[in-house]
Amino acid sequence: MGLHAFFVFDAFTEFFSALTALFVAYYSLKAYKILDDSRMISLNLGFSVLGVGMLIHGAVKVRIALAVLSGVAVPPARRLPLVRLGYTIAFATELAAYALIFLSTMRRPPSTEAALVPPLVTPLIEYDFRSEGLLAALALLIAIKAGISYAQGDSRLAGLVSLGFALLAAAHLLLVFGGPLKLVAADVTRLLGFACLLWMVIRVSRVRA
Repeated sequence: MGLHAFFVFDAFTEFFSALTALFVAYYSLKAYKILDDSRMISLNLGFSVLGVGMLIHGAVKVRIALAVLSGVAVPPARRLPLVRLGYTIAFATELAAYALIFLSTMRRPPSTEAALVPPLVTPLIEYDFRSEGLLAALALLIAIKAGISYAQGDSRLAGLVSLGFALLAAAHLLLVFGGPLKLVAADVTRLLGFACLLWMVIRVSRVRA
């Protein structure tokens, strides 16, 4: 299948990552009920939005991947209109989620305007270096802020938040440089980032319940 094999792997990994993000949102809400920490609500809202966006993008790609596996000839997927639309939705929701979560780390009520999805006139090319670079920068800012909180003893679990978002930033950076092998590495790195965040909110929910 050549390059199509990488697309199939990417499609199913993104779909699974989207489900993991929604689990992060669910356990963040449980953690909020225990900690009464507004940052958990921001994590819940952010990952709910992010998870839905990724789920749409992933579902579109899984549908195409199934066609590839059944032997249907498919043109380069990243430029297909449906894939571009799905990626645009995923990018917009990730951008809104990261902005919301970053603002919550500033210990200020998140601005309504900052949480809005930015207007996008035309669908983006999937994994465009400009959009992925912007997401990498935001994820890295969150990782740095959480890392500072961890170093200052604000919370032992802040270290997991910092690690999770550092992995997400690395995943976006890998997509900036492009290439099939970097795509696979980005998928795995993103999933590990979500796993760190999921582990954090599950620990909060169980240990302090």
